[in-house]
Amino acid sequence: MSNVEQFEKAVADAGAVAMRIMRRPDGSERLVIQTLGGLITREVPLRGDLGQNVQAATTSAKEIVASARYLTSPPARNLTSRTIFGRSAEPPESLPSRPARRP
Repeated sequence: MSNVEQFEKAVADAGAVAMRIMRRPDGSERLVIQTLGGLITREVPLRGDLGQNVQAATTSAKEIVASARYLTSPPARNLTSRTIFGRSAEPPESLPSRPARRP
């Protein structure tokens, strides 16, 4: 398996796409990865060690996929008392009561 195929497989397993490898004028190389819908694109610097480069690409791919999921998730419509106050359904005593907001 070639280096490019290893990058493609690692990034695809994380849920993203390896677009291309860019070479800058100073000679440094970067792997360009993107979420499947194209919402987020990131450049991952390639150092010298293939194992570390694949790990960095995988980590970056997981991060952008998680960010894209967060950005595209539906908004919360209802908050339960458990969500607001933690484990108990009773509000903590330290919270001051606030008047209702006016639209």
